[in-house]
Amino acid sequence: MALAACSLFALLPFTPPRVSAKPATRADQASHLSTKAFVDAVARGRLGTPSFDERFDTFDSGTDQQRPKKPHRWRTVYGYGGPRSVSNRQMSAGSFASDARFAGMTPSAAGKVPLGLDPFLFERGQLTILARRTPQGLRAMTWNKPYYGGAITTKFSFAQKYGYFEIDAKLPAGKGMWPAFWLMPLKGTWPDTGEIDVMEGLGDPHTIYCTVIAGKAKKTTRVRLNFDASAAFHRYGLLWGPSEMIWFVDRKPVASAPTPRVLTTQKAYMIANLAVGGAWGGYPDKTTRFPGRYEVRRIAAWPHPGM
Repeated sequence: MALAACSLFALLPFTPPRVSAKPATRADQASHLSTKAFVDAVARGRLGTPSFDERFDTFDSGTDQQRPKKPHRWRTVYGYGGPRSVSNRQMSAGSFASDARFAGMTPSAAGKVPLGLDPFLFERGQLTILARRTPQGLRAMTWNKPYYGGAITTKFSFAQKYGYFEIDAKLPAGKGMWPAFWLMPLKGTWPDTGEIDVMEGLGDPHTIYCTVIAGKAKKTTRVRLNFDASAAFHRYGLLWGPSEMIWFVDRKPVASAPTPRVLTTQKAYMIANLAVGGAWGGYPDKTTRFPGRYEVRRIAAWPHPGM
């Protein structure tokens, strides 16, 4: 979930640019041709068999800190710092990732009874992640975070190097809402091993942000949408290849960037979360309506051609 914005792309017909002006090697040419063919396949809906396909017929989730023998499909914590650490659940300066099992944290130990702050509303065929204010009486047990939302990750169940990754979702609107769909490498430390943000929103239903991070280098593209992302479901996708990345909205290319070398070395897993507040998008104001609703009906991935 990157915190910057630069060049502007409208949602218009787009031709992926060459990544380098230098003469291409045979490997580069093969990669470029495969990418071009895959862009066409995305547009035509001919992606083949997905390597991961979640349509939320069920919601198999858990708070595993270490990978169990049979992992849940979705992990609802990040896993950093241990189960009592704020880093295990922190999504922004103002919000944390809760779930039905979260019992809160006291200065000496974890709580023993769930606090009732469940951000997940599951209905067959759809998962809604809700964002709410933390009840004042529970703030002492939630790292004094004024808001809570939720996060789901495939850290223990699925990871893939390269390919097309997509979420079909309806985004929340309102100042302070921060929905995201992103990829993180399985190993290493952030930001040195990189991060790819397929989509982030900041409460404006006509704008999303697409970002790639590699160490101190970061490129964010602000994409203006010709629709209201909070009014209906739309597909937000990313083609991640060995030489370039291409972002899509409703399977039309909207932005691209060279693939940093650090993001060519290992697999990455998927994360979808709804945070609230922070320095980038600001905090809710009197116009913000709660609960925020990040409605998701499909998350899927396909292998990259030839990989």
